[in-house]
Amino acid sequence: MMGRSHALSGAVGWLAGCAALTAAGAAPAPAAVVFGTAIATGMALAPDVDHPKSTIAHSVGHLTRMLAGGVSRAAGALRTASCGHCSAGPPRGGHRAVTHTALGAAVAGLVAAGVCVWAGRAAVLWIIGFSVWLAAHTALSTRTRARVGDLILPSRFRRIAPRFTAAVGALLVGAAGAVLAAAVIPAGVAVWWVGLAVTWGWLAHSLGDALTFSAVPLWWPLRIRGCRWTPVGAPRWARFRTGSPAEAGVVWLMLALGVGSVVLLGAVS
Repeated sequence: MMGRSHALSGAVGWLAGCAALTAAGAAPAPAAVVFGTAIATGMALAPDVDHPKSTIAHSVGHLTRMLAGGVSRAAGALRTASCGHCSAGPPRGGHRAVTHTALGAAVAGLVAAGVCVWAGRAAVLWIIGFSVWLAAHTALSTRTRARVGDLILPSRFRRIAPRFTAAVGALLVGAAGAVLAAAVIPAGVAVWWVGLAVTWGWLAHSLGDALTFSAVPLWWPLRIRGCRWTPVGAPRWARFRTGSPAEAGVVWLMLALGVGSVVLLGAVS
């Protein structure tokens, strides 16, 4: 799926879950709804850190491209070392490997929750800021992010170094998200939902890719048909190509679900 489709799936899934809980009489706190949506949106882009051409790989230029390349090589090595079937076959690279598994999503959420327990409120704000920053790279065009960067940089910077100005703009958007969270979320309040939002955003990405023809090794390290990395996904007739009209149809369905969830949350509250 395209980056914006992934981001949308994270947001809509979290909103739909909050709406379902609200309808069942277990309404989450408003901060959990708003900032959980922000976290799920950003984290729905994170699994593609294993692809050097992904949104996250281009977020900070050469630095993140090098990071993505390293993650891709490490994921490819893990694929080869952990499965005899894969080690005997042709190299399959590291994209859509461990970062695209249910276990990977669970570990990401547990790590985030653990860091929040250990570091407290500061970690929560960093995770929210990082997620908003990452989402900004998909939700906002380079020109729009550069205009945000103009708020603190001289206007000539946009003409000389537009990508740098856009990067600064994205950082400002992320910082604004963290500052807003600091103003809204009181100190000492329970933020158990942060780890859950990270897990859902990460998993939403994998589920979205499972709808494409490439599918994902969702159930690693379980063996399926003799291989730990067997791609699984929707039935063949329900899959589509990335960027195809079918994906556009899925996006419209997600938008409808998101709007319905927001309406339900507003009506109940």
